[in-house]
Amino acid sequence: MRGLSHRAADRAVSREGMAAIGFGLTVLMIAVTGGLLMQTSDSLSDGGPILSTNADPIRADGGDAQWIRIRHKSGDTVDVADLDLVVKLPDHDKRARLHGLPTRRLTQDDYSGNHIFTRGRGGIDGVAAARNGSGATFEAGGEIAVRIEERRVDLQVGQTVEVTIRHTESETVVSRERLTVTD
Repeated sequence: MRGLSHRAADRAVSREGMAAIGFGLTVLMIAVTGGLLMQTSDSLSDGGPILSTNADPIRADGGDAQWIRIRHKSGDTVDVADLDLVVKLPDHDKRARLHGLPTRRLTQDDYSGNHIFTRGRGGIDGVAAARNGSGATFEAGGEIAVRIEERRVDLQVGQTVEVTIRHTESETVVSRERLTVTD
């Protein structure tokens, strides 16, 4: 019998060994959890450019009706060609993504999703409108402006428009605005 208990003792783990295994498992669990949290974060600065934007409410009527104007307040300068603009109209159940900027005039090739933008030169302004060819930048003081086509979507006072600007190269969100339609 004595030989049997001696073999069992040879296979047992010491207290120090158990503490080391417990510590190793704790560190592993923390690393895995941290990695998962970093992958699923919805940060506005996941390695891409960092900038601050603002926008006025959208006008329902008048000369500036249905224009979305996003201004770059401060932060990094970004090539307009590296930006996508996603516009959601929750009250109308519509969504469109504007890409291929800058452009002289909006065409059906410049967006995907619902047809909500005013096509032609009357639908784009600011640095998104290519005035002197490509190479436009979105920098402090600059503005990206697009117009929602009234015949397609008639925005009403009190409705909301959600605008997200995405940096395509780093696949990060650089701006997110929730705008209210006013009169």
